[in-house]
Amino acid sequence: MPLGKSLDNILGDYFGQTQISLDPVKNISVTNTLVEEIDLNNIELSPYQTRTKFETHKIESLAKDIKDQGLISPIIVLRKKFTDTTTPKYILLAGERRMRAVKLLGHTTILAVIKPEEKLSEKQQAMISAMENLQREDLNPVELAQTYKMLMLTQNLDEQTLADVLGNSSQYVKNYLKLLTLSKPVKEALIDKKIGEGQARHLIGYSDFEQLKYLQLIIEKNLTVKEIAELLKKGIQPIKMKIDSPFHSLPSEILLKADRFASGFPNSKLECKGDVTKGKIVISWNNEGK
Repeated sequence: MPLGKSLDNILGDYFGQTQISLDPVKNISVTNTLVEEIDLNNIELSPYQTRTKFETHKIESLAKDIKDQGLISPIIVLRKKFTDTTTPKYILLAGERRMRAVKLLGHTTILAVIKPEEKLSEKQQAMISAMENLQREDLNPVELAQTYKMLMLTQNLDEQTLADVLGNSSQYVKNYLKLLTLSKPVKEALIDKKIGEGQARHLIGYSDFEQLKYLQLIIEKNLTVKEIAELLKKGIQPIKMKIDSPFHSLPSEILLKADRFASGFPNSKLECKGDVTKGKIVISWNNEGK
């Protein structure tokens, strides 16, 4: 079953049947849907947004298009229930790229399709955010995996059911979900396109510290997927760490930076103490006889 069809089933006629005129009017009531110019400062991001990376040049290009042609499609927001203020607040459901582009142009308001909060369940809100992301071709692998995980949690889907909805195999879904088990530095490198999806997959299952060591080598040597597979198959350690004291819980990023620094000293070793909040690293070396 196509994901688009699933969305229609969840939202009924809200998106499938409603036609919105883009006539430049401040308020348009169309089949219980309001289209209005709203203040950008009153819009919050959806808690179900799994996309974190927006390429600057693409936002700038979109801003240019909006400047030349106007905003072709309004964003979609959910109007929050009034609390202790009379100023309306909104949650962004779809259109973050458009909102960023409009802000870049210096605008303070944006045209939005507004839906009352009580008209959409959290399950429906999550599905709209997912659809907004899955319809984009430039979603990075980590964001795609996070979107799949969010759908499973909010729509109560197992891997097989989600795979059926996506029109893919369950193994396809599992492979993406495994990316979420990677260490933070590896995921960030994947998001920033320093490494590719195939390169990252080879690091799944290794400890965070091992992943960090291999990541450094992959980037420095620009290793191909085949070269990484051969390296791991042979069990070659890319970096001989100089850490002398194992009793610590310092982040692996800090340890690797310290090891790089220590490598500049002859016959050096590291002594590490502490944890993520506080710690101490001592570098000692011996240059006698040289």
